[in-house]
Amino acid sequence: MPQDAFTLRYLCAELNSVFAGGKVNRIIEPNNDELVLTVYTGKRTEKLLLNVNPAAPRIGILSEERDSPLTAPNFCMLMRKHLLSATLLSVELIGFDRIVKIDLLASGEFKDAVKKTLYVELMGRYSNIILTENGRILGGNRGINMFDNGVRPLFVGQPYVFPPVGDKKLPSDKALIDVFNADMNENIVQLICKNVQGVATSTAKEIEDEFTAFYGGERKDDFGEKLYEFLNKYLYNTPAKPCVITAQGSVVDVCVYPYKNVEGDVKYFPYLYQAEEFYFAEKDKQKRFKNKKERLTSITNTAVKKAKKKLTAITAKEKDALAAEENRIKGELLLANIYRIKNGESECVLENYYDGREIKITLDKRLSVSKNAENYYKKYNKQKRTLVALKPQRESAESELNYLNSVLDEIMLAETLEELILVQTELENAGLIVEKRATDKKKKVEAFCRVYSVYGVTVKAGRNNAENDKLTFTAKPDDIWLHAKDYHSSHVVIECGGKDVSDKVITAAAEICAYYSKGRDGGKTEIVYTKKKNVKKPPKSKPGFCIYDNFRSITVKPEKHVEFLKSAQND
Repeated sequence: MPQDAFTLRYLCAELNSVFAGGKVNRIIEPNNDELVLTVYTGKRTEKLLLNVNPAAPRIGILSEERDSPLTAPNFCMLMRKHLLSATLLSVELIGFDRIVKIDLLASGEFKDAVKKTLYVELMGRYSNIILTENGRILGGNRGINMFDNGVRPLFVGQPYVFPPVGDKKLPSDKALIDVFNADMNENIVQLICKNVQGVATSTAKEIEDEFTAFYGGERKDDFGEKLYEFLNKYLYNTPAKPCVITAQGSVVDVCVYPYKNVEGDVKYFPYLYQAEEFYFAEKDKQKRFKNKKERLTSITNTAVKKAKKKLTAITAKEKDALAAEENRIKGELLLANIYRIKNGESECVLENYYDGREIKITLDKRLSVSKNAENYYKKYNKQKRTLVALKPQRESAESELNYLNSVLDEIMLAETLEELILVQTELENAGLIVEKRATDKKKKVEAFCRVYSVYGVTVKAGRNNAENDKLTFTAKPDDIWLHAKDYHSSHVVIECGGKDVSDKVITAAAEICAYYSKGRDGGKTEIVYTKKKNVKKPPKSKPGFCIYDNFRSITVKPEKHVEFLKSAQND
């Protein structure tokens, strides 16, 4: 994202027009990277966000609420001491670097109003918020009472010094003409990024393309002067058309105007701060979606491994117990040949009259032949009981494994954070997640389903196992129920109440069912459908599991059908 001085210049102008003259009436520090100043502008209250997260530092307007810690951090207390009730005078960019200067006029009880300045340095891992008075440091968000980057002193009471810029020059510095001419044959992007302050690579690429189209490919003696003039015209006079660029449902970039080198769909906004808030909110949502998806997948995979291990142990016991018949035969042969076997022998070889082959039988020489036979019968009876006991254990373990695999499919098919929260609730109810979600208590997501209007007929699709059960077994007996054959999928219900529905409604509902199934990426999928009264849920079965009969099937291509989607609502 080109969060460079070119972008910040437009952003600061917008923020200045909103906040200049407003009064600071609340200050909170939601986390170590953020500071929020609530400012009454005379017409309404706006929240000024200062974010120095190294991964995505920014300044902007916040429309949503942030939770304030019960105990305010030290920096927040310092800010409240100096800036509460202060008048915000201006928001401006320093030179052409990524430093925003916010001037405020703070009045005290026993002294005249004093001008104080916040410097918001948006410089990756060196990002910081520093409060100053009369040019001297009062405190900072991070990295105070130390040498920043080993060079710049940041000590309370010492003069505030701007970060070093090296050999880079302001875009308006005419010395750039000679610099450009000296490296006339160098790539323009590198030429700008190496020598000009506050220009990101993506912005430099846009300048290169437009300058080349304007100037031509051949570089002449006036190259340096022409590039200097074009650079300043571009950086200071390009008309703003704030936008966010998206691709495949994800945000890609936010720009002052649509960058030609960034591919995707363009969504325009009236103001750059609105575009940035939308971009960062979506970016944060994508990050939280990815993190939650990875965590739920890990938890479920761990449970799958345990279930498989349990099945392996059951299989081993079954394999051992399958020798039961052999032990019965050994006991029977010992009793049938008791007169031929001498006591004290450790083994004997007898003819198995069931198949005519000889069988070697191990004996405990401390016991009589009849006692050895009795022991083999005891083993036989124990193994029989074991096989009987293992049968429900295997059924339970297989049911658990099938259920966990269905949860993995739910996680894979989830497209929103809300869907993953529903899956997390399901795992909590299943006892696979013990701890409760601290961040989701206030925003509890109730079960809901996708609701479609397909050619005037209401069609509903579940989004997780618990909701599939609720949707299926609250449907009317003569409604049409759909499910992917041989795959985990959403349960889909056509609310028709026994009335005839057209083939195109059934086809569309089947396509929705196929899209929200494990077979989504496998091309065409076979979908079964029947009346809901033909669907049954076995006692004690896992959520989402059911059996059905008297069904028909249709093979369709998965389709999301957003054109039919009405809402995702509480059912």
